[in-house]
Amino acid sequence: MHVLQGNTWAINFPCAVGVYVFPDNSCLLIDSGASKAFGRRIHKVLEKRNFQVRSLFNTHAHADHCGGNRYLQETTGCEIYASPIEAAFIENPILIPYTLFSANPIKALKNKYLMPEASQVDFRVEEDELFINNTRFKILPLPGHSLEHTGIITPDDILFAGDSLISIDILKGFPFLYLADVEKHLDTLNTLKSLDVAQIFLSHGGLQDNIAELIDYNYRTLMNLLEYLLEVMDQPREREEILPLVVQKFNLPLNRNQYVLIMASLSACLSYLCNTKQAKVYTENNSLFFIKRG
Repeated sequence: MHVLQGNTWAINFPCAVGVYVFPDNSCLLIDSGASKAFGRRIHKVLEKRNFQVRSLFNTHAHADHCGGNRYLQETTGCEIYASPIEAAFIENPILIPYTLFSANPIKALKNKYLMPEASQVDFRVEEDELFINNTRFKILPLPGHSLEHTGIITPDDILFAGDSLISIDILKGFPFLYLADVEKHLDTLNTLKSLDVAQIFLSHGGLQDNIAELIDYNYRTLMNLLEYLLEVMDQPREREEILPLVVQKFNLPLNRNQYVLIMASLSACLSYLCNTKQAKVYTENNSLFFIKRG
């Protein structure tokens, strides 16, 4: 656990956790790690410094961000904040593998990486000021990575941006973005570009200074994927035919979890290309095909 600026701290887990410490030594957590075990570790780290968890803000409902919610809520009684749609997933985590599989998921997908333990969201928050313990935080909608992904700006002017951006180092080794809505993600990149904040903290990548370069690299990573999809759709392709081409092109790891995550992101890209009239979708010979327009 280390200080970022003023009263804003971070705990360096694989999916980092933000901490804002109030004058009375209570604190607001920003996300809760990937599992009950991470929730327990967070609690121990804070106890060593005599910090008490007052509240917990979830940027979104993916398991690596809310996996520690239930343990922390049951142990500390903290209040949980999240946007309305993300709250529905946090309270009903079966929705995560359900939406990825499009039906009641196979048991292999009901795992801690895709389906965290359920927790109770006390407050649904949207774009606005949020006051906790008489302290003002700014809530910033950053949808795209998930349907209602949200960032939070602390009084020290640090934006905890969750997974709305991925660090350049990570993208160099894994040039792919997990997205639910490409159009909203592009809007989010423009929102981030127009912001005037001191620093941005990423759940995967930590504190970032060169924000313009970071946003541009994320944008170009997405454009490279969309351009490749249009390239392979010079002839009719089914989604299941496109996915292995993407995996091979970008050298992505593949297991059951990754397959459904990549397929979901691929579907988001295909929706965007069809909705913006760069591609079209049709049925033929009992199959669903996608092809580049023109």
